[in-house]
Amino acid sequence: MSEREVVRRAAQMSLRALGVARVKHIQLHFIRNCYSGLDEVLNELEAEERVVRVEIRESRHSWPGPWYIHADDLPLLNSLEAGDWEPRTTLLSPFDNLISNRERTEQLFNFLFRFEVYVPKQQRKYGCYVMPILQGDRFIGRLDPVMDRKRRRLVINAVFAESDAPKSSEAAQAVANAVEELGTFLGAKEIFYSSHVPAGWRNKLR
Repeated sequence: MSEREVVRRAAQMSLRALGVARVKHIQLHFIRNCYSGLDEVLNELEAEERVVRVEIRESRHSWPGPWYIHADDLPLLNSLEAGDWEPRTTLLSPFDNLISNRERTEQLFNFLFRFEVYVPKQQRKYGCYVMPILQGDRFIGRLDPVMDRKRRRLVINAVFAESDAPKSSEAAQAVANAVEELGTFLGAKEIFYSSHVPAGWRNKLR
């Protein structure tokens, strides 16, 4: 393929993975910083109706753009507006594409995330390999797990809830279920929680 065709295909793949994005978001995704002539390519794709410009509005304020969505994903907007979506609670790897662009994550989700594996232990705020907790379209917390493979024991060193996280028993159970899924994936025979658990979730995370 020509370089132009590579950029055309990569830009569309990135946009579909991101859902909605600005030019700089696409530049930092997939073939990171290898999008020669991306502005022109997006103009071509827009003229071909492969991508569409959208407006993101918060209250009465529109975010600086332009923002793009892939034409194939437009039906998803209709589904979301119709309520045809089943949210779930899951744990994200620190390397998940949803949070790989920290600036974008903060803008879209108001969630500050930093990978602290290279931070000196005494300076870490949350832990070495902290996993964000995603509930539906909100980040409600994060937890610090470690797998004792010899004993096949998943140890949750700490669980942190965001200030606006739901404190309900249902939310706590959803988090517990997500941890159990992680344990199953890792082949853990048991899960152990430390005492560092939010008060509102303590009855389920133990």
